[in-house]
Amino acid sequence: MPAPVISTHATPGVTSISRWLFNCFVIHDGGAGTPFVVDAGLPSNGRDAASLIRDLYGSATTPACVVSTHGHSDHVGGIQELTATAGGPVLLPRRCQDYLAGAAAPTPGPRQLVKILPVMRDQPFDFAALREMAGAARVAGYGRQAMRLPSPPDGYLSDGDELLGTSGWRVLHTPGHTEDSTCLYHADSATLVSGDAVLTEGGVAWINPELTDPHASSLTEERLRDLEVEHLFPGHGVPLHGSDLLRTARSFRDTPRRRGWAGRAAIALGRWD
Repeated sequence: MPAPVISTHATPGVTSISRWLFNCFVIHDGGAGTPFVVDAGLPSNGRDAASLIRDLYGSATTPACVVSTHGHSDHVGGIQELTATAGGPVLLPRRCQDYLAGAAAPTPGPRQLVKILPVMRDQPFDFAALREMAGAARVAGYGRQAMRLPSPPDGYLSDGDELLGTSGWRVLHTPGHTEDSTCLYHADSATLVSGDAVLTEGGVAWINPELTDPHASSLTEERLRDLEVEHLFPGHGVPLHGSDLLRTARSFRDTPRRRGWAGRAAIALGRWD
């Protein structure tokens, strides 16, 4: 398997671990010098994050928490591998409690997925990561199947919560992509870990392009544009740094920025609400 793309962003103190478009983040601000992990989506993401924590903090360090921004398989598929090695309480959005109890979980269909083809081109393609994701989806998360996890989570996240064991990280419920979509916001450093509520494409933030609920997406967009964000860590796409990243972001109503074959296919085949 190719090596992951690992990048450390000294300000605000986040290491991104990416295999193709699957991003996992180790945040070096878990309170009392302890990191926490967001979106260990692939089993290898989980192993890579555990290895990074061990190398930087020592084998005795346990993450303050292990968070998923929503329950899609590509955001929970590596939790078991991470916690088996590094430990840490697993926290999921509150709506996942209903999904794990059997409630239906709306998820974007093919005509939504095709809209983000240009996002997929911004990171080096990795067929092994795609194959790994297909395997992980059979045992964790939801997509075309009911939500499942190898082990139950340790807790659930609600809008406005301060993230367990961290210094000032706040939970934002940001539905639209899915009902359970969640962001993590750190006001002091103007940092947003956005899950799939905000992606990036061609060096620009793109709010909720792949969605299940246009009305919820509109409300989420209004909320996010009010945030001061200078550091953006998306579920898919490359991290961005700069001023007013979300106030200048493209809307879910906007078509892709790039007009290569991926952009043309996205416009022609996608459903643009």
